[in-house]
Amino acid sequence: MGEIKSTLDLVMEKTKNLSLSPEEKAEQKRAEFEKRLQGLLQQYADDAVSMDTLKDHIRMLQEEFDLHDATVPLDAVFTRIDPDKDNWRWLYLLDTVAPAAANSLKEILSEYDRKRADLGVASGKRILEQFAQHHGIRGSAVVPNPRKDSPYQERLAALRGETQKRIDTIR
Repeated sequence: MGEIKSTLDLVMEKTKNLSLSPEEKAEQKRAEFEKRLQGLLQQYADDAVSMDTLKDHIRMLQEEFDLHDATVPLDAVFTRIDPDKDNWRWLYLLDTVAPAAANSLKEILSEYDRKRADLGVASGKRILEQFAQHHGIRGSAVVPNPRKDSPYQERLAALRGETQKRIDTIR
């Protein structure tokens, strides 16, 4: 134990005059702000706080950390947008703080939903044709599963990537 303490003493002695640069301090401050912001956003997502309470807490957090850059909270909300999930909470929040961005986002997500549905229908038709041609299976009881169709999965992944890029441009 004595060796550990003496080693620790040596390390402390050698580092006692070290300090963070202003840039490093600012980065640490911003990182801590972003962590706490993510916690607030998660509470909002879990319906533990209302939108008004969330906005008040974000305002207080910005004052506490002396960070008044409005893009940081917006970026944090945009990172939570997922085209394959229900985004109503985030769209509702964006409607109040950035209506133009919310409208563009709604259009992008609606278009994604339409294209995804079209891909599903096309894949279903292709699967039904394959069943009929290769296996002689036909009828109304045959229900295709596009999730098992690799071309569908590839096209869906490409569509999702394209949609995510469009969302990122709004950010």
